[in-house]
Amino acid sequence: MPTEITNQDFENIPVGQGKKTTFVFAGIFGSLLVLLLAAAIFLSFQQGQPIKKIETKPTPTPTPEFKEEIIPPSPYATDAAILKLENEIKSLDQQIISADLKEASLNPPVLEMKIKFEK
Repeated sequence: MPTEITNQDFENIPVGQGKKTTFVFAGIFGSLLVLLLAAAIFLSFQQGQPIKKIETKPTPTPTPEFKEEIIPPSPYATDAAILKLENEIKSLDQQIISADLKEASLNPPVLEMKIKFEK
């Protein structure tokens, strides 16, 4: 059954004790919950029995025998044309590394002009 408020002076409504008791109840309940959680964690660590390690020696596995086959080098390894190309590539690489990439001659000229605007 809803109650009707006849006095509409909301600034003078008395503050009830409901908020205080709710706060106290929530504090007590939270503290108990934290204690129970801490006890559960503590007991779970205590239940674990120390595990006895059984020392077993690893069984030796035989290593596969393989013969290293020495294959002759490629016929191109001693080819004069291939060796000449390798030397040219090395010299070109050195030229690229030592090239000046800034090229100061391509910079635009410095323009220092005083510009004044008149009204």
